[in-house]
Amino acid sequence: MILFKATKSNLESVLISLIRALKINVTAKTVETCLSDHPETPSLLALSDCLTSWNIENQAFGIPREDYDVNELLFPFVAHFPEKGGRFVLITNIASGVVQFSDEEHKNSTMPENEFLKRWDGIALHAETSAISGEKDYKQNQFKYLLQRLILPTGLILLISILGLIFYQQNISWSSAILSLTKLSGITVSILLLIQSINSNNPFVQNLCSLGGKNNCNAILKSNAAKITSWLSWSEVGFFYFTGSFLLLLINPANTATLAWLNVLAIPYTIYSISYQYRNKNWCILCCTVQALLWFELIINLTSGYLFISIDFSLINIALFAICFLFPIVVWSFLKPFFLESTQLKPIQQQLKTFKYNSDLFKQALTNQPRYAVSDELLPVLMGNAEADTVITMVSNPFCGPCSRAHKTIEEWLQTRDDIQLKVIFSTADHDHDSGTKMARHITALSLMNDQQVTEKALNAWYDQSSKKFESWAEQFPVTIVDEVANVTEKHRAWCKMAEITFTPTILINGYKLPEPYRLEDLKYLIN
Repeated sequence: MILFKATKSNLESVLISLIRALKINVTAKTVETCLSDHPETPSLLALSDCLTSWNIENQAFGIPREDYDVNELLFPFVAHFPEKGGRFVLITNIASGVVQFSDEEHKNSTMPENEFLKRWDGIALHAETSAISGEKDYKQNQFKYLLQRLILPTGLILLISILGLIFYQQNISWSSAILSLTKLSGITVSILLLIQSINSNNPFVQNLCSLGGKNNCNAILKSNAAKITSWLSWSEVGFFYFTGSFLLLLINPANTATLAWLNVLAIPYTIYSISYQYRNKNWCILCCTVQALLWFELIINLTSGYLFISIDFSLINIALFAICFLFPIVVWSFLKPFFLESTQLKPIQQQLKTFKYNSDLFKQALTNQPRYAVSDELLPVLMGNAEADTVITMVSNPFCGPCSRAHKTIEEWLQTRDDIQLKVIFSTADHDHDSGTKMARHITALSLMNDQQVTEKALNAWYDQSSKKFESWAEQFPVTIVDEVANVTEKHRAWCKMAEITFTPTILINGYKLPEPYRLEDLKYLIN
């Protein structure tokens, strides 16, 4: 399948046309991302793997010319033309000697059937949908991509509005000037935090973060506590806050009361940030600077009496507030993808992918290591196909965040693949009062009930918890802890020591540790 190739634009266009013909919820941006990430793009294999990732069953066929029978064809299907280095077309129907097709240059076009047979090499891929077919989080992604398309026109409208309003600004008092300087300082620090989030190796920001001793900005900024969602960080919110309030103060200083109360609402965040850094014994100089500026703002608002001025809820003030705060959001949303892409060096990445995803090199790197057997006596938690040739062993800690993500990745594979078996070994404190130890023994007892669906459901439920509580989880999946599993964590701990497991999650393929620079996500392209 991998030998049949085309251009990337051709493959992407045909795949989007196929998705639309099948009436499956997958965004065009997701199609582009899936094909770009695949190491064998553009090929029929990349197209097939992307369809599989969206739970769309598909199969490629090679039909000899002498066996061609239009009545036996299933529509729609993707056909391959070997001309000009190869290209794909989506065939939607063949009737009365006319072939209906689509590609990147033609939409819902036709060609004579005899011409099609001359150009077609007999390679066809047919796809079928099911109730679970489609992109995960489709509506959320569709909305996000819609907003991205609206960013540029909205930004231009807001920019013109702000420039027009500046001409009507009023004289600024000394207190407003100091407040403006404070907010301008906040914008500067927020931009440095954004630079750190885009490129953590920036030397200027690294030097700032190293001031005052052994501080580690990355440890704070890359943690889950630094993010509100997977796509929105507190650094971005800080940038929106300082930029929006600075613009509002510049355009209409009479809005100081509104900004003062907005500052009051931001104060609880400073307590959250400082307490988190204190608990983790790690400090981010830039983050602390932001908190200091927020408190300095509060002092200015108190001494200047801005908190005691009534807020003007007139329509013009509400419009000014919306414009000033939407502007930095739209500008950053537009610029952020470009900044991220500029650091990724796509051409070099594609070359590295071609090298990295060479299965022969991977097998050599994998097997040039000691092999560790995972016997049934260890009572590992088993999932997937027990007869599969490929056995993935994951050494996990019940309270390990990366372990949760790794489990989710493998669990998604198990839903679409039947050529993988998963074994889970737990690294715990092996102490009767330790929640991780209790969880490991509990899930092991569940697995011995030989009801794989219950075991999978329980393990998924555990790792899906944002705040992992053993007691509430155990109540959902009751089981009796027999003598056979009472010492399972001791066996797991001894095996981890023998296998020299130093971190979780540690992934093993058929007993071999996953070598550098491979990651768990790479395995879907390397194991068959």
